Amino acid sequence: MSRIDPINNPGIARFDPDPVRARHLDRRMRERLVASLRYVADKAAGKLTLPSDAALQSLFARIASGPVSPQVFGAYYDLVLAIDDDDRHAAEGIFSDLLMFSDPDNGLRVVDLGDFDTDPHANRYRRQIDTDPTMPFEIFPPPADMASACRRRIAAAMELIEKGNPQLAAEIRTLLREVVLAVGPSGPGAVIFDGASSFMLWGGIVLNANAHETTLDMVQALAHESAHNLLFGLSADGPLVENEDDERYASPLRQDPRPLDGIYHATFVCARMHQAVKRLVDAGVLSDKNKIIARKDLVTTATLFADGHETVSRHARLTPIGKAAMAGARDYMAAHG
Repeated sequence: MSRIDPINNPGIARFDPDPVRARHLDRRMRERLVASLRYVADKAAGKLTLPSDAALQSLFARIASGPVSPQVFGAYYDLVLAIDDDDRHAAEGIFSDLLMFSDPDNGLRVVDLGDFDTDPHANRYRRQIDTDPTMPFEIFPPPADMASACRRRIAAAMELIEKGNPQLAAEIRTLLREVVLAVGPSGPGAVIFDGASSFMLWGGIVLNANAHETTLDMVQALAHESAHNLLFGLSADGPLVENEDDERYASPLRQDPRPLDGIYHATFVCARMHQAVKRLVDAGVLSDKNKIIARKDLVTTATLFADGHETVSRHARLTPIGKAAMAGARDYMAAHG
């Protein structure tokens, strides 16, 4: 399996949306998943009651052949944790569950977060999206009417992106397989979220069904969360930054101090949000009212990018792939910010 190499393959870190690269990254993520599952199965042989070899080989072939649900990636991480905890029953159950996953339909699937009491997939999203121990947050199933309205905004946003930025639309549909609609807690002190992504759930994102009130807001949310998945794919062989997680600095998109990896992500996605809106403006697909709003949003994201990029430039120790990807964002913002 070849590594992602920005020196010999400089196009891999290009800033512009690219569905061909997205397909390449998805294929590599699935290849890595198959290799990891083979390794775990080999090590577990004789210690766990596993599915038959024929069933496992069929599973590996399915994963290698085409896109799979984010739940397959999430199940793998749950499997590793179960083995680390010496939870034989859980590990055997996850191996069996992996055989039952159906291949996703082509295109972007939008689903409501399920009931935690009856839907193990909902519990997996709840656990694996909440990855920051310093800033935990909860997600809950959305009210039906709220989810329905959010679906309409997603459809309208994708239609608008298709018209004004078809490469981004194609990249989003390639990187993302599942959008899960949820809501956050209410009440004083509750942590409010707009969206969330996790390396453990490749191809999946969670959006707050109660946020992103306009189509233009949703365009930026989809550009934002798909950009996180792009960076996850680029970092499959190693980190984008080498700083330790206990190094904390101000982040452009969060009030609390963040590790440099989080600030890197926030800075990059600001540039992607800017580009998503700028291309709609340039394509002439926005109403006069939305053009005014879009120009204000462009100023905001440009300011946020500049703040984040200053922190990254001053403090981040970037790997070659991290340096290449951020250089593309920087060059875009220098030309258009």
